Amino acid sequence: MDSTALKVDSKGRVTLPNKLRKKLNIQPGDTLFLNETVNETILLKKGINPFDMLALEALKEYRNGKTTSFEELAEEMGVDLE
Repeated sequence: MDSTALKVDSKGRVTLPNKLRKKLNIQPGDTLFLNETVNETILLKKGINPFDMLALEALKEYRNGKTTSFEELAEEMGVDLE
């Protein structure tokens, strides 16, 4: 894990270096969470949209052949599609 020095401006803002933003794929508009840990250290995490996580999980299942077609689901549920 690398260490990066940041300076706080007069308004309490910090700027994340471009190299770090690229490495962590931090884009304008992203939400970051700052958590206090022990010994006055902080942990910065990128927030992830839960719908993006669901989409990634669905793609993973699709690529692994673990998906069910609409027709198969209807049959399992006893729904007549005609």
